[in-house]
Amino acid sequence: MLQARWEKYTLHFKFLARTSREEMRTKDTWLLYLTDDKGRTGTGECSMLRGLSPDPPHLFESRLNSLCDAINRGKEIPSLLSFPAIRSGYEMAMLDLRNGGQKRWFESVFTRGEKGILINGLVWMNDYQSMLKQAQEKIAQGYRIIKLKIGALDFDSELELIKMIRKQFSAPEIQICVDANGAFSLQEVESKLERLARYDLHSIEQPIRAGQWEEMRRLCQTTPIPIALDEELIGIFSKERKAALLDFIQPQYIILKPSLLGGFAASQEWIDLANERNTGWWVTSLLESNIGLNAIAQWTATLDLQGHQGLGTGQLYENNFDSPLFIEKGSLYYRNG
Repeated sequence: MLQARWEKYTLHFKFLARTSREEMRTKDTWLLYLTDDKGRTGTGECSMLRGLSPDPPHLFESRLNSLCDAINRGKEIPSLLSFPAIRSGYEMAMLDLRNGGQKRWFESVFTRGEKGILINGLVWMNDYQSMLKQAQEKIAQGYRIIKLKIGALDFDSELELIKMIRKQFSAPEIQICVDANGAFSLQEVESKLERLARYDLHSIEQPIRAGQWEEMRRLCQTTPIPIALDEELIGIFSKERKAALLDFIQPQYIILKPSLLGGFAASQEWIDLANERNTGWWVTSLLESNIGLNAIAQWTATLDLQGHQGLGTGQLYENNFDSPLFIEKGSLYYRNG
Protein backbone atom coordinates (compact mmCIF):
# COMPACT_ATOMS: atom_id res chain seq x y z
CA MET A 1 0.00 0.00 0.00
CA LEU A 2 1.20 3.50 -0.81
CA GLN A 3 2.21 5.98 1.84
CA ALA A 4 1.78 9.69 1.15
CA ARG A 5 3.05 12.85 2.77
CA TRP A 6 3.57 16.47 1.81
CA GLU A 7 5.76 19.35 2.84
CA LYS A 8 5.62 23.07 2.23
CA TYR A 9 8.67 24.81 0.81
CA THR A 10 9.19 28.57 0.46
CA LEU A 11 11.20 29.71 -2.54
CA HIS A 12 13.03 33.05 -2.33
CA PHE A 13 13.33 35.19 -5.44
CA LYS A 14 16.72 36.65 -6.29
CA PHE A 15 14.93 39.93 -7.08
CA LEU A 16 11.58 41.64 -6.57
CA ALA A 17 9.38 39.81 -9.09
CA ARG A 18 6.75 42.16 -10.49
CA THR A 19 3.71 41.54 -12.67
CA SER A 20 0.68 43.74 -13.37
CA ARG A 21 -1.05 41.85 -10.53
CA GLU A 22 1.47 41.86 -7.72
CA GLU A 23 5.03 42.03 -6.41
CA MET A 24 6.66 38.91 -4.98
CA ARG A 25 9.76 38.25 -2.92
CA THR A 26 8.84 34.65 -2.04
CA LYS A 27 6.66 31.91 -3.44
CA ASP A 28 5.30 28.93 -1.51
CA THR A 29 5.07 25.50 -3.09
CA TRP A 30 3.98 22.10 -1.79
CA LEU A 31 5.81 18.85 -2.51
CA LEU A 32 3.88 15.58 -2.50
CA TYR A 33 5.67 12.26 -1.91
CA LEU A 34 4.22 8.81 -2.63
CA THR A 35 6.21 5.81 -1.38
CA ASP A 36 5.47 2.19 -2.32
CA ASP A 37 6.22 -0.99 -0.38
CA LYS A 38 9.55 -1.34 -2.20
CA GLY A 39 10.74 1.97 -0.83
CA ARG A 40 10.51 3.83 -4.12
CA THR A 41 9.23 7.41 -3.86
CA GLY A 42 7.46 9.42 -6.51
CA THR A 43 7.64 13.20 -6.23
CA GLY A 44 5.16 15.79 -7.42
CA GLU A 45 4.92 19.53 -7.00
CA CYS A 46 1.66 21.27 -6.19
CA SER A 47 2.40 24.79 -7.40
CA MET A 48 -0.37 27.13 -6.30
CA LEU A 49 -0.03 30.85 -6.96
CA ARG A 50 -2.25 32.92 -4.70
CA GLY A 51 -4.43 35.37 -6.60
CA LEU A 52 -4.20 33.37 -9.83
CA SER A 53 -4.66 29.67 -9.14
CA PRO A 54 -8.31 28.60 -8.74
CA ASP A 55 -7.41 26.37 -5.78
CA PRO A 56 -9.11 27.79 -2.63
CA PRO A 57 -6.12 28.91 -0.49
CA HIS A 58 -7.92 28.45 2.84
CA LEU A 59 -8.71 24.82 1.96
CA PHE A 60 -5.50 23.93 0.17
CA GLU A 61 -3.55 22.22 2.93
CA SER A 62 -6.63 20.52 4.38
CA ARG A 63 -7.28 18.98 0.95
CA LEU A 64 -3.67 17.83 0.82
CA ASN A 65 -4.18 16.25 4.24
CA SER A 66 -7.36 14.54 3.01
CA LEU A 67 -5.57 13.22 -0.05
CA CYS A 68 -2.66 11.81 1.95
CA ASP A 69 -4.99 10.33 4.57
CA ALA A 70 -7.06 8.58 1.87
CA ILE A 71 -3.92 7.17 0.22
CA ASN A 72 -2.47 6.02 3.54
CA ARG A 73 -5.70 4.27 4.51
CA GLY A 74 -6.33 2.80 1.07
CA LYS A 75 -9.56 4.77 0.75
CA GLU A 76 -11.16 6.54 -2.21
CA ILE A 77 -9.28 9.66 -3.32
CA PRO A 78 -11.20 12.87 -2.54
CA SER A 79 -12.28 15.07 -5.44
CA LEU A 80 -9.47 17.27 -6.71
CA LEU A 81 -11.47 18.95 -9.49
CA SER A 82 -11.41 22.39 -7.88
CA PHE A 83 -7.77 21.92 -6.77
CA PRO A 84 -5.86 21.79 -10.08
CA ALA A 85 -2.49 22.42 -8.42
CA ILE A 86 -2.96 19.40 -6.15
CA ARG A 87 -4.33 17.32 -9.03
CA SER A 88 -1.25 18.23 -11.06
CA GLY A 89 1.12 17.35 -8.22
CA TYR A 90 -0.64 14.04 -7.56
CA GLU A 91 -0.48 13.08 -11.24
CA MET A 92 3.19 14.04 -11.29
CA ALA A 93 4.00 11.95 -8.22
CA MET A 94 2.15 8.91 -9.56
CA LEU A 95 3.97 9.14 -12.91
CA ASP A 96 7.32 9.40 -11.17
CA LEU A 97 6.54 6.41 -8.94
CA ARG A 98 5.47 4.27 -11.90
CA ASN A 99 8.79 5.05 -13.56
CA GLY A 100 10.84 4.02 -10.53
CA GLY A 101 10.92 7.23 -8.49
CA GLN A 102 13.97 8.66 -10.25
CA LYS A 103 12.36 11.96 -11.34
CA ARG A 104 12.22 10.65 -14.89
CA TRP A 105 8.58 11.35 -15.59
CA PHE A 106 8.81 10.96 -19.38
CA GLU A 107 11.42 9.47 -21.71
CA SER A 108 12.32 11.25 -24.95
CA VAL A 109 15.21 12.60 -27.00
CA PHE A 110 15.16 15.46 -24.48
CA THR A 111 15.85 13.28 -21.42
CA ARG A 112 18.49 11.43 -23.42
CA GLY A 113 20.25 14.75 -23.84
CA GLU A 114 19.92 14.66 -27.63
CA LYS A 115 17.66 17.65 -28.23
CA GLY A 116 16.66 20.86 -26.47
CA ILE A 117 13.42 22.83 -26.17
CA LEU A 118 13.33 26.32 -27.66
CA ILE A 119 12.19 28.76 -24.96
CA ASN A 120 11.63 32.50 -24.63
CA GLY A 121 13.75 34.80 -22.51
CA LEU A 122 11.50 36.47 -19.94
CA VAL A 123 12.03 40.14 -19.09
CA TRP A 124 10.46 40.95 -15.73
CA MET A 125 8.75 44.26 -15.03
CA ASN A 126 11.01 46.97 -13.71
CA ASP A 127 11.96 50.50 -14.65
CA TYR A 128 12.79 51.23 -18.28
CA GLN A 129 16.57 50.96 -18.00
CA SER A 130 16.44 47.72 -16.01
CA MET A 131 14.08 46.10 -18.51
CA LEU A 132 16.19 47.23 -21.46
CA LYS A 133 19.27 45.77 -19.75
CA GLN A 134 17.46 42.48 -19.13
CA ALA A 135 16.40 42.29 -22.78
CA GLN A 136 19.91 43.02 -24.02
CA GLU A 137 21.36 40.37 -21.70
CA LYS A 138 18.84 37.75 -22.90
CA ILE A 139 19.70 38.45 -26.53
CA ALA A 140 23.42 38.30 -25.77
CA GLN A 141 22.86 34.92 -24.11
CA GLY A 142 21.43 33.57 -27.37
CA TYR A 143 17.67 33.94 -26.89
CA ARG A 144 15.84 34.65 -30.14
CA ILE A 145 12.41 35.05 -28.54
CA ILE A 146 12.00 37.76 -25.90
CA LYS A 147 8.90 38.00 -23.73
CA LEU A 148 8.12 41.29 -22.01
CA LYS A 149 5.64 41.66 -19.17
CA ILE A 150 3.75 44.90 -19.74
CA GLY A 151 0.77 46.71 -18.26
CA ALA A 152 2.03 47.92 -14.90
CA LEU A 153 4.34 50.71 -16.03
CA ASP A 154 3.83 53.80 -18.18
CA PHE A 155 2.67 52.48 -21.59
CA ASP A 156 4.76 54.98 -23.54
CA SER A 157 7.87 53.75 -21.75
CA GLU A 158 6.96 50.16 -22.56
CA LEU A 159 6.52 51.09 -26.21
CA GLU A 160 9.87 52.86 -26.18
CA LEU A 161 11.51 49.71 -24.81
CA ILE A 162 10.04 47.60 -27.61
CA LYS A 163 11.04 50.26 -30.14
CA MET A 164 14.65 50.18 -28.88
CA ILE A 165 14.82 46.41 -29.35
CA ARG A 166 13.30 46.69 -32.82
CA LYS A 167 15.82 49.36 -33.82
CA GLN A 168 18.59 46.84 -33.21
CA PHE A 169 16.90 43.63 -34.30
CA SER A 170 14.30 42.95 -37.00
CA ALA A 171 11.41 40.52 -36.47
CA PRO A 172 13.19 37.67 -38.31
CA GLU A 173 16.19 38.14 -35.99
CA ILE A 174 14.35 38.51 -32.66
CA GLN A 175 10.72 37.66 -31.97
CA ILE A 176 9.01 39.73 -29.29
CA CYS A 177 6.03 38.52 -27.25
CA VAL A 178 4.27 40.67 -24.68
CA ASP A 179 2.15 39.61 -21.72
CA ALA A 180 -0.40 42.12 -20.43
CA ASN A 181 -1.87 39.83 -17.74
CA GLY A 182 -5.29 41.34 -18.45
CA ALA A 183 -4.14 44.87 -17.63
CA PHE A 184 -5.78 46.79 -20.51
CA SER A 185 -9.24 48.29 -20.09
CA LEU A 186 -11.93 47.81 -22.73
CA GLN A 187 -11.77 51.54 -23.50
CA GLU A 188 -8.05 51.53 -24.30
CA VAL A 189 -7.26 48.03 -25.54
CA GLU A 190 -7.85 48.59 -29.26
CA SER A 191 -5.69 51.72 -29.43
CA LYS A 192 -2.93 50.00 -27.46
CA LEU A 193 -3.00 46.96 -29.74
CA GLU A 194 -2.70 49.28 -32.76
CA ARG A 195 0.31 51.03 -31.25
CA LEU A 196 1.97 47.74 -30.31
CA ALA A 197 1.38 46.35 -33.80
CA ARG A 198 3.87 48.82 -35.27
CA TYR A 199 6.71 46.71 -33.90
CA ASP A 200 6.05 43.32 -35.51
CA LEU A 201 5.17 41.42 -32.35
CA HIS A 202 4.72 37.65 -32.33
CA SER A 203 1.72 37.78 -29.97
CA ILE A 204 0.15 39.38 -26.91
CA GLU A 205 -1.03 37.33 -23.95
CA GLN A 206 -4.36 38.13 -22.29
CA PRO A 207 -4.76 41.83 -23.22
CA ILE A 208 -7.96 42.20 -21.15
CA ARG A 209 -9.00 40.48 -17.95
CA ALA A 210 -10.46 37.00 -18.17
CA GLY A 211 -14.18 36.27 -18.21
CA GLN A 212 -15.16 38.79 -20.89
CA TRP A 213 -15.88 36.30 -23.65
CA GLU A 214 -17.86 38.65 -25.88
CA GLU A 215 -15.18 41.34 -25.79
CA MET A 216 -12.34 38.86 -26.21
CA ARG A 217 -14.07 37.26 -29.20
CA ARG A 218 -14.38 40.67 -30.85
CA LEU A 219 -10.73 41.45 -30.18
CA CYS A 220 -9.56 38.13 -31.63
CA GLN A 221 -11.55 38.84 -34.80
CA THR A 222 -10.08 42.31 -35.35
CA THR A 223 -6.70 42.34 -33.59
CA PRO A 224 -3.58 43.46 -35.49
CA ILE A 225 -1.52 41.19 -33.18
CA PRO A 226 -2.22 37.48 -32.58
CA ILE A 227 -3.83 37.01 -29.16
CA ALA A 228 -2.93 34.19 -26.77
CA LEU A 229 -5.40 33.26 -24.03
CA ASP A 230 -3.81 32.59 -20.65
CA GLU A 231 -5.86 33.44 -17.56
CA GLU A 232 -8.95 32.85 -19.71
CA LEU A 233 -8.41 29.09 -19.38
CA ILE A 234 -8.30 29.06 -15.58
CA GLY A 235 -11.14 27.26 -13.82
CA ILE A 236 -12.44 25.55 -16.97
CA PHE A 237 -12.23 21.81 -16.36
CA SER A 238 -14.83 19.99 -18.48
CA LYS A 239 -14.07 19.09 -22.09
CA GLU A 240 -17.39 20.59 -23.17
CA ARG A 241 -16.62 23.94 -21.56
CA LYS A 242 -13.12 23.98 -23.04
CA ALA A 243 -14.53 23.37 -26.51
CA ALA A 244 -17.16 26.05 -25.97
CA LEU A 245 -14.52 28.64 -25.09
CA LEU A 246 -12.39 27.85 -28.13
CA ASP A 247 -15.38 27.79 -30.46
CA PHE A 248 -16.78 31.08 -29.20
CA ILE A 249 -13.64 33.23 -28.75
CA GLN A 250 -11.60 31.63 -31.57
CA PRO A 251 -8.21 32.79 -30.27
CA GLN A 252 -5.02 32.62 -32.30
CA TYR A 253 -3.20 30.84 -29.44
CA ILE A 254 -3.78 29.32 -26.03
CA ILE A 255 -1.19 28.96 -23.26
CA LEU A 256 -0.96 25.79 -21.22
CA LYS A 257 0.14 25.89 -17.60
CA PRO A 258 -0.28 22.37 -16.17
CA SER A 259 -0.22 23.60 -12.58
CA LEU A 260 -3.17 25.91 -13.30
CA LEU A 261 -5.11 23.53 -15.53
CA GLY A 262 -4.97 20.33 -13.49
CA GLY A 263 -1.92 18.50 -14.82
CA PHE A 264 -0.67 16.87 -17.98
CA ALA A 265 -3.80 14.94 -18.96
CA ALA A 266 -5.94 18.05 -18.54
CA SER A 267 -3.48 20.10 -20.59
CA GLN A 268 -3.39 17.43 -23.29
CA GLU A 269 -7.16 17.75 -23.60
CA TRP A 270 -6.74 21.46 -24.34
CA ILE A 271 -4.07 20.63 -26.93
CA ASP A 272 -6.27 18.09 -28.70
CA LEU A 273 -9.16 20.54 -28.86
CA ALA A 274 -6.88 23.33 -30.09
CA ASN A 275 -5.36 21.14 -32.80
CA GLU A 276 -8.83 20.24 -34.06
CA ARG A 277 -9.49 23.97 -34.53
CA ASN A 278 -6.07 24.94 -35.92
CA THR A 279 -5.46 27.04 -32.82
CA GLY A 280 -1.82 27.48 -31.88
CA TRP A 281 -0.53 26.73 -28.37
CA TRP A 282 2.55 26.60 -26.22
CA VAL A 283 3.42 25.38 -22.72
CA THR A 284 4.38 27.70 -19.88
CA SER A 285 5.55 26.99 -16.36
CA LEU A 286 4.08 28.71 -13.28
CA LEU A 287 7.04 29.67 -11.11
CA GLU A 288 7.50 26.05 -10.03
CA SER A 289 10.67 24.91 -8.30
CA ASN A 290 13.13 22.87 -10.32
CA ILE A 291 11.16 19.74 -9.41
CA GLY A 292 7.96 20.84 -11.14
CA LEU A 293 9.86 22.55 -13.94
CA ASN A 294 11.79 19.35 -14.65
CA ALA A 295 8.58 17.31 -14.90
CA ILE A 296 6.84 19.89 -17.09
CA ALA A 297 9.86 20.16 -19.39
CA GLN A 298 10.00 16.38 -19.75
CA TRP A 299 6.29 16.25 -20.64
CA THR A 300 6.59 19.17 -23.04
CA ALA A 301 9.38 17.40 -24.91
CA THR A 302 7.02 14.54 -25.77
CA LEU A 303 4.63 16.89 -27.62
CA ASP A 304 4.62 17.89 -31.27
CA LEU A 305 6.22 21.28 -30.70
CA GLN A 306 5.88 23.91 -33.41
CA GLY A 307 7.63 26.89 -31.84
CA HIS A 308 8.96 28.38 -28.63
CA GLN A 309 7.76 27.40 -25.15
CA GLY A 310 7.46 29.56 -22.04
CA LEU A 311 9.30 27.28 -19.65
CA GLY A 312 11.12 28.76 -16.67
CA THR A 313 14.85 28.46 -16.31
CA GLY A 314 15.19 27.47 -12.65
CA GLN A 315 17.37 30.53 -12.07
CA LEU A 316 14.80 32.74 -10.35
CA TYR A 317 15.32 31.49 -6.81
CA GLU A 318 18.15 31.63 -4.31
CA ASN A 319 17.20 28.30 -2.72
CA ASN A 320 16.05 26.13 -5.63
CA PHE A 321 16.65 22.38 -5.83
CA ASP A 322 19.40 20.80 -7.89
CA SER A 323 18.33 20.13 -11.46
CA PRO A 324 19.58 18.40 -14.61
CA LEU A 325 18.18 21.26 -16.70
CA PHE A 326 20.44 23.88 -18.24
CA ILE A 327 20.14 26.59 -20.90
CA GLU A 328 22.26 27.06 -23.96
CA LYS A 329 21.60 29.69 -26.63
CA GLY A 330 17.95 30.10 -25.81
CA SER A 331 17.08 26.41 -25.53
CA LEU A 332 16.46 24.25 -22.48
CA TYR A 333 18.44 21.02 -22.25
CA TYR A 334 18.53 17.99 -19.97
CA ARG A 335 21.94 16.88 -18.70
CA ASN A 336 21.60 13.10 -18.96
CA GLY A 337 23.34 11.26 -16.15
